[in-house]
Amino acid sequence: MPLEANLVYLDEELKRSRERLVSMNRFLKDHPAASVYKRVIRGNVYYYKKYWKEGKSISEFLCRSHREYQARIKDIEAVNKKRGRVKEQVRSIQVSIKALQRQLDIVRRAYDR
Repeated sequence: MPLEANLVYLDEELKRSRERLVSMNRFLKDHPAASVYKRVIRGNVYYYKKYWKEGKSISEFLCRSHREYQARIKDIEAVNKKRGRVKEQVRSIQVSIKALQRQLDIVRRAYDR
């Protein structure tokens, strides 16, 4: 592969990786990690969803019945698992961006000579 084509390829790959990183970070921001807790108030059980948003802890009423809780906890766990996979992909993309940047710097120095 000629040096100029390699330079163009690395530059395009770096742009695509940065775009993927931005979209994944947007997903992480839109889907915060959540947990569920229950409170007993005057003998009644209430379930709440708790998560962080913009630096604040948010508690959101989820449901009252245990059956409904079991259905919703599956959705919350699925989102949390997906969020974990996305975080792993973000770390991987960050490493590949650093590697691509190093390679691009090397190719640019060689191309400028």
